[in-house]
Amino acid sequence: MKKIISLGLVLVGLNAAGQDLRSICENAYYATGYTKLHSYKVTIDWARISDHALVKLENIVYGDMFKVLKETDYARKTVYELKEAGSFSHEQYVKALEDLSILSGKNINCLYDL
Repeated sequence: MKKIISLGLVLVGLNAAGQDLRSICENAYYATGYTKLHSYKVTIDWARISDHALVKLENIVYGDMFKVLKETDYARKTVYELKEAGSFSHEQYVKALEDLSILSGKNINCLYDL
């Protein structure tokens, strides 16, 4: 019984570690086709962004890693639709997406094509 419980905890732990956003979006693209491959939607709440974070955000969004497909400004928020430029490694994109996730307060998702 203890072995079954410990095996269950190990499996739950492995699933809890999860995948990065890039892999999740890739899997959704190949499984359903309802997402655009390597495209993301990021919502930035400007009340949360410090000057230092703004510089980091601009370097990621307007740098060489992503192409800005669409930028929509609202009263206190901006929504960016980004697509990977394709010239960097998987690990570099994962790191950039993690940084965007932190800067946006977890407001980053796969870009859906419905």
